[in-house]
Amino acid sequence: MFKKILKTIMLAQAASAARKTLRYLSDRDLNDMGLSRSTFVDGVVESVKADIEANVKDQPISKNIKCVVNPNLLGAV
Repeated sequence: MFKKILKTIMLAQAASAARKTLRYLSDRDLNDMGLSRSTFVDGVVESVKADIEANVKDQPISKNIKCVVNPNLLGAV
């Protein structure tokens, strides 16, 4: 159950970051990547989802959390 919640949070963060990035990309930039404004966010989310399932699926929760936490921010709060 916790893995599902963690995966959902990670995908939501990826979608949010993709939407913010999309603001700074021109149509020409997107065209060079072979994407459009309507497919960019979905493409990023699918890429992150595939990466999660390939790398995080069989690992214990403690290792998954360490992957998500930015080591530069440890102890900053």
